[in-house]
Amino acid sequence: MTVTTRRERREKELRKRQREDRGGNRQHGGSGGGRSWLIGLGVLVLVVAAIFALNRLGILSTGPVAATPAPLQTAGLVDPSDKARGVKEDDQGPGHVNAGTPVQYASLPPTSGAHWPQPAAPLKAGIYDSLQPFEATTHNLEHGGIVIVYNGLSIGEVDQLKQFVKDTTSKTKYAKILLEPYPALQGAKVAATAWRWRLNLDSADTASLLKFVSVHYDNADAPEPGAAW
Repeated sequence: MTVTTRRERREKELRKRQREDRGGNRQHGGSGGGRSWLIGLGVLVLVVAAIFALNRLGILSTGPVAATPAPLQTAGLVDPSDKARGVKEDDQGPGHVNAGTPVQYASLPPTSGAHWPQPAAPLKAGIYDSLQPFEATTHNLEHGGIVIVYNGLSIGEVDQLKQFVKDTTSKTKYAKILLEPYPALQGAKVAATAWRWRLNLDSADTASLLKFVSVHYDNADAPEPGAAW
C-alpha cells in the first residue's frame, strides 16, 4: 500500500513538473513571437516611410514620366533665294481714310494701301474667328506686323495655325501677328502678308510662315516699323 502511494506521488509530481515545463515553454515562445511581430511591424513602417520620402524627392515615381516640352522652332538665317520670303508687291501708299470708309485694294488680302486711322485700327494681335476689315488690318501691316489668312484647311490644320500664332506671339519677339479666316481667298490655302510682301501656301506650313515672319517683321519696308498694335 505504501509503495503504491509513493509511486502515485512521484507520478503526480512528475506530471506537475511536466505541466510547468510545458507552460513555461509556451510562455517563453509566446514572448519571443510577440517581439518578432513588433520587430517586423517596425521594419515595415520604416520601409513605407523610406519609399514615401524617396517618392516625394522624385527619386522614386510610380506615375507616368512627364514629356519634355518641345522647344519652339526658330527660323535662323533665311537664304535670299528661299521661297518662304514671299513675293514683293507694289506699294499702294499708307494714306488714311475715315473709319468706316471702304477702300478698293489692288489685291486681296492687301499688302499696302489706304486704311483706317486710330483708334479704329490697328487691331489687337492674336486669333480671330471671323474676317476683320482689310481697312483695319492694313494698318497692322503699316506698323511692321504680320497678318495671316486661311481658307479650305482641315480642322487639324487650322488648329496647327492657331497654335503657331499662340506660341510665336507669346514666346518670341514676334508679338504683332494676326490670324483670321478669309473665305474668299483664292490661289492658296494660307496667305501671310507684311507691308508690300505676300507668301502663298497650299498648307499650314508653319516652318515657312516662321521664315516669312522673321524676315519681314518690323522690316524697313513698313512705313512705321516698331510701332505698337
